[in-house]
Amino acid sequence: MKVLGWDVEVGDRSMVGGLGVFPLLGATTGGTHYLTGPEALDSGLLEVGELDPAEFPLLAVTNLAEVPILLVEGEVLNGGDRDRTMNVTVLCPPRSLIDVPVSCVESDRWGARRAVRFAAKHAPGSLRAIKTVHLGPRTHEASRRTSDQLRVWGETERQSAAHAVHSHTSALDDVQREVGDRIGVQLDGIDVVRGQLGVVFTVDDRVAGMDLFDRTSTLRRYLRGIVAGHALDAPSPMRSPDPIRAIERFLAQVEAAGRDTGRGVGLGEEVLLHGAVAGIGLVFEGSLVHLAAFPVPEGSGGRI
Repeated sequence: MKVLGWDVEVGDRSMVGGLGVFPLLGATTGGTHYLTGPEALDSGLLEVGELDPAEFPLLAVTNLAEVPILLVEGEVLNGGDRDRTMNVTVLCPPRSLIDVPVSCVESDRWGARRAVRFAAKHAPGSLRAIKTVHLGPRTHEASRRTSDQLRVWGETERQSAAHAVHSHTSALDDVQREVGDRIGVQLDGIDVVRGQLGVVFTVDDRVAGMDLFDRTSTLRRYLRGIVAGHALDAPSPMRSPDPIRAIERFLAQVEAAGRDTGRGVGLGEEVLLHGAVAGIGLVFEGSLVHLAAFPVPEGSGGRI
């Protein structure tokens, strides 16, 4: 099958709780060398902090490396004034300071500013879908790709209530940590297989979302965090039908989706998908660096 013109095959399923995890296999197309955000931060080549004065929809990112640094939609950055999640995928130019668009996933924190770090878990697919559906229209200032903050907070509160987790600061991270400990999500067996560039998720017999990268090495950096994020939407084992037809239908919808393209926040061109799916991707030098796509949530009321 094709995804944005890219040939992919669906591999064999594994299960994490009630979450079906299917590898997407294909040929590597990426040519540009870059660092991922977590490895750059660990190496002292990336600095993430608040603007002065702080603006909750933005974080200031300094790339100290001689190569681009990749920040991925759905990644959660804990710290600063409040925890945030990336609104879009950004390829930060070398030796640069840029503002990146984020949504807050911790509504009630007040107090001392903390150092920013990457969380072990990405945001759940349900939250990422809502955030992507409600991305505001582009402006001349690419960094201001804001979403509907009230809806994002609402989804964080829904997750807290659904899992009976109380967080003093209404933090998504508190919900993910407690639920992960409670259900014992096992990620030790989760790793990329030969030729894997992406992953598609199912809950029961429906598709929950997908991520696709330009190379296996990048997917390896992010796979467990993405799986752990989606696991919040499927904490309990369910019946296990074969959802392959649903996956094929979803991938066909991604390929057929309308595409709104424009300048990316950093390097490259952003691709926004609309129609039956909500998707956000980044293309650089003719190659797809990352694509995230989700079924449009029922009753989302978004422009997509």
